[in-house]
Amino acid sequence: MATKKGIIVTIIILVAIAAGSSVLWIFPQNHGSSVVVTDFGNEIEGVKERHALIMSAMDSNLKSMLNKTLSPDDFVVMAQTSSSQVTSLISELIESNPPTEWRESYLNYDEALKKYNDYLAETVSFANKIKSGVSPSDISGEMSKLDSLKNETDSFIAKSDAAKP
Repeated sequence: MATKKGIIVTIIILVAIAAGSSVLWIFPQNHGSSVVVTDFGNEIEGVKERHALIMSAMDSNLKSMLNKTLSPDDFVVMAQTSSSQVTSLISELIESNPPTEWRESYLNYDEALKKYNDYLAETVSFANKIKSGVSPSDISGEMSKLDSLKNETDSFIAKSDAAKP
């Protein structure tokens, strides 16, 4: 038969376990992952290669949309996916925390990626205009705006390359 003292000790132990578990559940431990970069030249080149793949795919998709072999809706989905990928590349550059000698190159490439995201946003707007029926003269104006954003992207990429140690 259980004694009063044994029941009280058991209850205290159960309360302590429950309280300890609750504290860990309420206040989760921060085990965020971090990336440690040691070769900053290869890091930026890797980002540059992935960015080039995204740009190539979107150029092809834009041509397909203009040739009416790709619907504007499908193009928008692809552009939004590409924008998400570019945003991940931006985060990767920021989180790598480059040393002083690499900082200017990284900042310029970060700007190139941001300009390219602006370009992607404009292509989405353009696709929506095509969907609603745009005149050929408007297409020409939109294409020149897109070319301008792409040229700005290329300019920042060149500045990034020039700033490499």
